[in-house]
Amino acid sequence: MAAPGGMSTVAPRAAALAPRPWDGLLEDVRQAAREPVTLVVGGVLALLLLLFVLLPIGAVLVQSFQTRAGTFTLRNYADFFAHRFYYRALINSLILATATTVVVVGLGLAFTLVSTRTQSPLRHPLRWLALLPLVAPPFIFSLSLIILGGRRGLIAQALGIDFNVKGWAGVLIAQTISFLPLAYLIVENVFVSLSGTLEEAATDLGADQWTVLRTVTLPLATPGLAKAALLVFIMSLADFGNPMLIGGGRGFLATDAYLLLIGEQNAPMASVLAVFLLLPALGVFAVHHVFLRGRAFTTITGTPAVATRRDLGPALRWPLLAVCLATGLVIVTTFGLVVMGAFTEVLLIRNRFTLEHFQSPIGWAAVTTSLKMSVGAATIAATLGLVLAYLITRRRVPGRTALEFAALFGLAVPGTVMGLGYILLFNTPPLVLTGSLSILILNTAFRELSVGMEAGISKLHQLDPSIEEASRALGAGLLATFRRVVVPLMGSAFVAGFVYTFMVGTITVSAVVFLVAPGMNLAAVYILNLAETGAIGLACALAVVLIAIVLGCLGLLKLIVRRTGLVLGGT
Repeated sequence: MAAPGGMSTVAPRAAALAPRPWDGLLEDVRQAAREPVTLVVGGVLALLLLLFVLLPIGAVLVQSFQTRAGTFTLRNYADFFAHRFYYRALINSLILATATTVVVVGLGLAFTLVSTRTQSPLRHPLRWLALLPLVAPPFIFSLSLIILGGRRGLIAQALGIDFNVKGWAGVLIAQTISFLPLAYLIVENVFVSLSGTLEEAATDLGADQWTVLRTVTLPLATPGLAKAALLVFIMSLADFGNPMLIGGGRGFLATDAYLLLIGEQNAPMASVLAVFLLLPALGVFAVHHVFLRGRAFTTITGTPAVATRRDLGPALRWPLLAVCLATGLVIVTTFGLVVMGAFTEVLLIRNRFTLEHFQSPIGWAAVTTSLKMSVGAATIAATLGLVLAYLITRRRVPGRTALEFAALFGLAVPGTVMGLGYILLFNTPPLVLTGSLSILILNTAFRELSVGMEAGISKLHQLDPSIEEASRALGAGLLATFRRVVVPLMGSAFVAGFVYTFMVGTITVSAVVFLVAPGMNLAAVYILNLAETGAIGLACALAVVLIAIVLGCLGLLKLIVRRTGLVLGGT
């Protein structure tokens, strides 16, 4: 049937029936309207994420375009590029992040090949050595390197030479040790998941081990290598403690932003540096997405296949073992020096055993404050993460993808940016939080919120929705079902998110260093201040206490994962 003028009505009807971009959102709104509780909880979570994740970042962006008097200006950015002092910090940070990423991912690959592609008896001890830096605050390795290679360190005294590790070499070594566990865990997970069929086929066709590694294994491991490089690059950019302690006075974005705000009260220029700290991190995420999009890396299918991975030959095995053993020796040495410093009166001067460093009232007060802050942050992060996971996975909340993105965004943004944003946003009415313990708790909680959320999503994927449907069919409401059915079943995810946030909270520095107030110091920040002033013994003693706390947390987290089969996706 034709419309007047000979035009067909088929096309308009087809257009009317075609799904529109906003149809899904409208359906979510209609579905949520039938459950007012879901709509209210989703709205509250959206407001919290806006207030404690997105607005602090927006405050930094706005401040970068303002004068100290609060008027709009572009002069801050002009000054950034006009003065070498400012733009050199950006160049130094990019150089350091690039070098650290190359070295750390290379070492992570070396440790992975030794642990997954050799039968060396050293592969298990080397694996634990690669993971050992997880238990310490990152800047602890700078402290050890100062003891070892400072102007009056062990090397200078033993060899009688003028030697100083501070500068590019020192900060690169410290960051390499700090971030090696992250890269190793990601790369090893990918290598363990790879099917050996293609490697075996390439070997049967006559390819040597180097050719197989270069043309088959490494291309298939590209997602893991790219993700490891992405995270290490961002963490290196955001690192505060290592450049501050052992950077040798060189300017870096994170440290210079802190000095501009705290030392010179120059919030606009500090915000400009924070923006240039944020942009490369977001740019790397974009490059990572574009690089991997459209590429297929699937090697595990539904077709059964049995392949035996061959041991690396001597030409590859021995050089890799040598590199891993040398790295492991450096890691053990750094930890050993911290322990020695904690139990020695004055290391390298009065080398007598003492427990005096563990008796500092100020030090224990800082540890107590850190524990309070970590418990509060872990409780908030684990609870909200669990609720977010349930809303995203089980309920049709409008904008649930945006909620998930906002939660993940808090972890992706460098800590310096978040810390500066909290100072700018919560230092004036209507919500004044600066100088209180609550601002430390909220900052840490919303930065680590995604960990609890991802743990909850992972657990919910393991639970059959029919359990909740049965509860609703028996007359239980949404809240009752969540409280009596969902929460007990997700207990392991809650504890995992709690323990992880607690562990990170005890050793975090880059964000909270902006937020600590006089009389309410945190242990990690206090250790950094002690190391800067040369109180090595007390700094080492507090570091040993934090290491013991984190070791306990890691042990508990491993026990939870082993007993429940929980997968901490995204962590």
